[in-house]
Order: sequence, then C-alpha cells, then structure tokens
Amino acid sequence: MSNFVSFIKSKVFLKHLGLALLVLFVLTWIVFKALNIYTLHGESIQVPDFTGLKIAELNTFAKENKLNCRIIDSVYDPKAPKGIVIRQDPANKIAVKQNRTIYLYVTTQTAPQVIMPKLKDKSLRQAISMLESYGLRFGHPQYKPDQCANCILEQRVKGKKIEAGTSLPKGTIVDLVVGKGLSNEKVSIPNLSGLTYSQALDKLGEFSLSEGVPTFEAPADTLHEKLYRQIPGPGKDRLIRMGSSIDLFFTNDKDKLKQPGTDEPSDTVLQNKPQ
Repeated sequence: MSNFVSFIKSKVFLKHLGLALLVLFVLTWIVFKALNIYTLHGESIQVPDFTGLKIAELNTFAKENKLNCRIIDSVYDPKAPKGIVIRQDPANKIAVKQNRTIYLYVTTQTAPQVIMPKLKDKSLRQAISMLESYGLRFGHPQYKPDQCANCILEQRVKGKKIEAGTSLPKGTIVDLVVGKGLSNEKVSIPNLSGLTYSQALDKLGEFSLSEGVPTFEAPADTLHEKLYRQIPGPGKDRLIRMGSSIDLFFTNDKDKLKQPGTDEPSDTVLQNKPQ
C-alpha cells in the first residue's frame, strides 16, 4: 500500500497524469470546434422568398442563397400561372442553417380532369352550385324560349354542347342554356323526317322549339334510328309558339321511313300542347 502511495506521489506519475489531462483537453476542444464548424453554431441565414419563381429557376436560386430545395407537391390553381412556386416551408424570413432544405409547393402544369355533371332540367341556381362542387366554373347564361322557365336545357363549352359524363379539365368555364318560358312569338314547324335523334334536336334548337316525348323501337338505337313521325306535323304555314315541344318517333324500318307519318294538325296556328 505504501508503495502505491509512493508511486502516486512520484514525479513520473504526476508527469504522465498531466500529459493525459492535456491530451484529453485538446481532443475535447477539437471535437467541439469541429461540431461548431459542422453545425455552423451561432450562424444562420434568412430564408428568401421562393414564391413566384419558375421551376427551372429553383436550383440556381437555392444555391445562390446557400440552401437546398425540394418540390414535394403540386397544386392546381386556375388563377395562378402554371409551374411556379405558391408556397414554401420554412416560410420567408425564417432563420435557418446553411444548406437547409426548403420544401416547395408548385402549381401543376396540367389541370386534373373532372366529369361534367348532368345539369339538364336543374334550376340555374342548382346547376351553378353543382358546377362549383365539381371544380368547374359557370360562364354565362343563354336564355331561349322553352316550356320550363329557369330550367337548364344544355351545357356548353366554347359554344359546343357538352354531354354529362364528358371529361373536362378542372376549372373549365361552362355556359348554360336556360329556358325562359314560352314566347308569344310563333315559328313554323320544321320537317324532321329522316333525321337521327341528335340531328332532330339540333334542328329543333334552330327553330327555338324543344323536344317532347321521344319514342324509339325496341331495342332503342338513338344513333342510327331515323325520324318517321312527329307531332305536330311540319309545314311552313303551320305556326307554333316558341319553346313548344314536338313529340318524336324513330325507327329503322325502311317501309315506315318511305311514308313518314306527321299527324297533321286541324288548324294553321297551333297552341302549345298540354304536358
């Protein structure tokens, strides 16, 4: 025991102990200094504003500001230009370390597709609400004579009739053809014989008339069957109120098409048929 105490008190032991403590101190200082350099302790930069930048500009802008950036999501915004930053995390002017990754949200280059809802026979107010819920925008109403006042008759995009179920880019502007009730003005009844269903509807639209009850032979073929009968019948001297409806009868029977029936009215000026 006395030998151990003597060894501890010896100059050799004290010299080595001092050297060991010095080495430990130096190593500790080096480690902390390296950590400070690596983590830039006490040093920070402010996050610049990435919003409004185009995608092609992001990497260069980030490097100039000693930062990294990453696009993590794309958002569709019909009011904003395509392919620009609209949001960032961390936000502008937040203090961060150099080389920090800034997460960005950009506007998508192409609008997502949505389905055109069925608006026919809905009220104008209902139709506008449905358009908004589907991500579409209401453009302008176009009023035309029809028995159903304030009812949607057609939906159009850039003047072209669009059927329900059609795929459209989100944010597309849809114009609506709206019935304004019957007009006192009268028009002649067009001859629809030999027309397909879609052709007959287009012709009725030209005369500001509406479709009544369509009848097809079983099995129904709306694309190829042609009209052989209409009520009331056609005639330039036979007048009917704008917005009135015409009942349509279609067939593929060639014999019926050779001698179309028209159900001629008994008088020249026709009143609107009861529904």
